[in-house]
Amino acid sequence: MDNIQNNYVHLTNNAVQKYSAKYGVFEDGNQLSFQEFQEYLKGNFANIDLYSEIVPQIKNHITLSLMSVKKKLNPEERKFCFEIFGYDFIIDNDFNVWLIEVNTNPCLELSSKLLKSLIPRMIDDAFKLTVDVKFQSYIPFQKNKDFPVKGYRNDENIWLYE
Repeated sequence: MDNIQNNYVHLTNNAVQKYSAKYGVFEDGNQLSFQEFQEYLKGNFANIDLYSEIVPQIKNHITLSLMSVKKKLNPEERKFCFEIFGYDFIIDNDFNVWLIEVNTNPCLELSSKLLKSLIPRMIDDAFKLTVDVKFQSYIPFQKNKDFPVKGYRNDENIWLYE
């Protein structure tokens, strides 16, 4: 049985894990991209497909969580505002997805190669769907040439990924 005093054997976030001696031993920042996770699943669980079996569960949890608080989101009905939420999930041995928590102030630290790629693009795409829509006549549209993300075309918005 693991020592309860050992913070690294429990489900913890990156802010705690990054101080572990084993941090980054298996993958940079203890994080995998969807593509890397799909490759892992294919190599170890040939019949599990991330995009058809796991991602729909994630999307369902996100939808249900937002529907449960929809009356609390933007109660003043302000126009042209948005919020970025951070969702944490865990996948059990039967490949069921469980929602752990939703953060209203998610960490946007660029602590790994994956996050250095995804977070700037995610923020840029969020602004394209919100701020740029309001001020589109003032800002010339730019494709995401400064924020390339493997697996996404430069002209697509990662928020709209299916």
